Amino acid sequence: MTNTILGIKELQLNLKRVADAAQKGASFTIVRDSKPVFRILPIEERSGTFEDLLKQISFKGGDPNLSQKIDEIVYGGKIH
Repeated sequence: MTNTILGIKELQLNLKRVADAAQKGASFTIVRDSKPVFRILPIEERSGTFEDLLKQISFKGGDPNLSQKIDEIVYGGKIH
């Protein structure tokens, strides 16, 4: 996976190209005033539908980690 550093202005001018590249596996670090601001990462492919993923969670019983489990399903992996 490649990681390219882009300025915010360059991102604005080339958003479609960046999105196409991210869809193919590229990642980008976006900088402002030579300081990293955020990253653009490709979404990992998952099998099944969103409804299938939600069935993995029990909404009953007052699970204190329910929000974290939903974040893991929606965003993939552990959210810190």
